[in-house]
Amino acid sequence: MTIFAVLMPTPQLALATKIASEFPSNHLKITDTQWLISEASTAADVSKRLGIADPANLSAPMVGQAIVFATSGYFGRAPQNVWDWIKIKLEARAVG
Repeated sequence: MTIFAVLMPTPQLALATKIASEFPSNHLKITDTQWLISEASTAADVSKRLGIADPANLSAPMVGQAIVFATSGYFGRAPQNVWDWIKIKLEARAVG
C-alpha cells in the first residue's frame, strides 16, 4: 500500500466525511486539515475518489479542496499512534 497525505487549506466536513466513507479502515485523522490514507493506487486516483479533482474531468463538481501527496519516505515527530498506523500500513504493503 502507498500512504497518501491529504492536506486541506481549511477544515472541510464534507471532505472529512468522504475520506472516512471511502477509506473506512485505511485512514488516519491527524488534525481537522491533515489526514493519512493507505491505498494501492495513485494520488490522482485518491483525489478523484474523494471528489477533490478528476484528472479526466476537471470541471466535475468537487467535494472539497486539498492536496494529495504520495509518500516515499517519512521522518519527524508525531504522536505514537501516527507511527504505529504508518508501520502497520507499510508492513501490509510488504506482505500483501
